[in-house]
Amino acid sequence: MNELTGFRQNRQEDSGILGNAKAYTHTSVAILDAFAKSTTAKLGIHLSNIQKRNAFRHDTYVSKALHGMIYGFGSRSNNDALDAMRGLIHTPS
Repeated sequence: MNELTGFRQNRQEDSGILGNAKAYTHTSVAILDAFAKSTTAKLGIHLSNIQKRNAFRHDTYVSKALHGMIYGFGSRSNNDALDAMRGLIHTPS
């Protein structure tokens, strides 16, 4: 194995998906299916607090395929999601 191959393997092991599907979070089975196919760590991000919005936004299709969701903290949600992802990726299994 050369250095480049080792880097690629480590990169794949240390990767995850952070997704903000916006309004599709509540409506898209296609995005749910795309997340469900991935075996890597997955977190959803939503800037607003979906629990304080319209009732149809309280549930999401996308979250069913995720390890968790960070929402309701405005732009801070992005940083919180990155911190949470680091924890998911670097936690021994």
